[in-house]
Amino acid sequence: MDLKDPKECSSAEEIRNEIDKIDRKIIGLFAERHKYIEEIVRFKNDEKGVVAQTRKDQVIRKRSDWAKKNGLDEDTFKRIFTLLVESNIQHELKLLESKKNSSK
Repeated sequence: MDLKDPKECSSAEEIRNEIDKIDRKIIGLFAERHKYIEEIVRFKNDEKGVVAQTRKDQVIRKRSDWAKKNGLDEDTFKRIFTLLVESNIQHELKLLESKKNSSK
């Protein structure tokens, strides 16, 4: 992905176009991440394994730290990753239920 340096942009429209490129890449990365969410259920056998509260807390905390180290608002990214992880857990629970039903 070729991006211009923000300081090289000569209009708001040019900056918006660059932001759109970045956002498309971010969505692509979320889609790639989702493939792993789909597969991790192979290694989980129950709801406790899906929820994995300790791991969940660790992931959210670490992403908040990463955000802060990159000059971003850690609370914003804590909320973003909390929402993402909660959504993943709900999806995994559905997949786990399907897995259980197909093995009956």
